[in-house]
Amino acid sequence: MHPTPVDGQHWYERNGQRFNQLIDRLVDEMVVPFVGAGISFGGGFPTWANHLRQQGRTAGIADQKIEKWLAQGEFEQVIAHIEEVHGRDVFAQEIRDVFGKRGSIQNITLLISELFKDTLITTNYDQLLEQVFDTGADPGVQIINGVTAMEAPDPNKITIIKMHGDIKNPARCILGKAQYDQAYGEAKLDLDRAIPKMLRYYFTNNSLLFVGCSLNNDRTIQVFREVKALAGDYSFPQHFSIEQTPSDIKSLVARNSELARLGITAIWYPKAKHEQVEAILRCIRNELNYRKSAI
Repeated sequence: MHPTPVDGQHWYERNGQRFNQLIDRLVDEMVVPFVGAGISFGGGFPTWANHLRQQGRTAGIADQKIEKWLAQGEFEQVIAHIEEVHGRDVFAQEIRDVFGKRGSIQNITLLISELFKDTLITTNYDQLLEQVFDTGADPGVQIINGVTAMEAPDPNKITIIKMHGDIKNPARCILGKAQYDQAYGEAKLDLDRAIPKMLRYYFTNNSLLFVGCSLNNDRTIQVFREVKALAGDYSFPQHFSIEQTPSDIKSLVARNSELARLGITAIWYPKAKHEQVEAILRCIRNELNYRKSAI
């Protein structure tokens, strides 16, 4: 069922209301961005799904099989199969080759650096966020590797939490399924391990803004789902995601409900119009500047 003008007006109104709700949280300085692979794409890096497609082709796995797993959000199944055929060391080396290069700074990354000066979370291995804060002098940036999570955030520095590790130290990156299991739990999710504990903290205490994230049924989403289930009637902060609109109304309603059950409020942009993410961030910056000037 395709959108009608009435449907369009309904979701347009919801977008406006949700945008203002996000601005309110930003004014209160309660928002932490959660930056996904979609942001690195413009800097010269593939999305995680496209990287797995490339690795799958190298391993000789049928495109149809890869696409089925990706459509179901079974990214780890893709990884496990590639490692089985390809070898874990070869899989890891391709990640180093692809994500270890220096990317190009795009306007969207600059906007993120303008909007957020405290804590940023990313599952990306690349160093684009570090680059954008590198002014040539002491940038005052602290990198926390989520795999080890040994350091406490320094309140005098911009903290970038690289949840799955930094490609500069590939031995401490989560690259394959066995490492995902070790980080999140083997037989079942273990919220006492470093990464789930960190995710739980920010999910419980801050409003997260997901930018460039697919938010499929990955380990991060599993942590949030479990945290909400265990919390009962606890009132979590409102979280937000800048989301691509599905192709039909039925899917849009289902996706909206799926995110809402996780406490995530979606701000929608038209399907495949990924440049709209930058436009939304620019509107956020302009609205914040307006509110500050009006005080």
